[in-house]
Amino acid sequence: MNITFRPYEPDDKEILVNILLSNCPKYFAQEDKADFVFFLNTYADKNFLVVEREEAIIGCGGHYTKQERHGIAWVMFKSGSLGCMNLMLIADKYYHEIETRILSEGKFFDIQIETTQLMEKFLNRFGFETMAVKPEGFGEGLDQLFMRKSLAGRGSE
Repeated sequence: MNITFRPYEPDDKEILVNILLSNCPKYFAQEDKADFVFFLNTYADKNFLVVEREEAIIGCGGHYTKQERHGIAWVMFKSGSLGCMNLMLIADKYYHEIETRILSEGKFFDIQIETTQLMEKFLNRFGFETMAVKPEGFGEGLDQLFMRKSLAGRGSE
């Protein structure tokens, strides 16, 4: 399976919005569309990656660094397009790509993610811990989890 990661380009927007909508209402609320479009128009930069499989866009997500912390935002893959096993393999590759890019910045701040309860166990596999939960913080049936992974001590490796 040929998977590549490349920086977001404005021409990708329509495909990525359709990927977001393919994940509603299970992973995202329909109302998230406006926030996502605003993000793409305003904040998407070289750290916001598009995931391609055999030259077709299948997902996206990115990282940022601010106020002595890293964050990961708007991670998603086209619903139903890959099957569970392929999705897990691609998600693993994606996460490792993002963490490698974060570590290459040389700033070993904690990585923080706001996600739903549906992603908690997946992120636990990479060392993320749930710090707080806001019931239905992302909409009906979508609890908002605040998760963190410490990178302390990584700079000495």
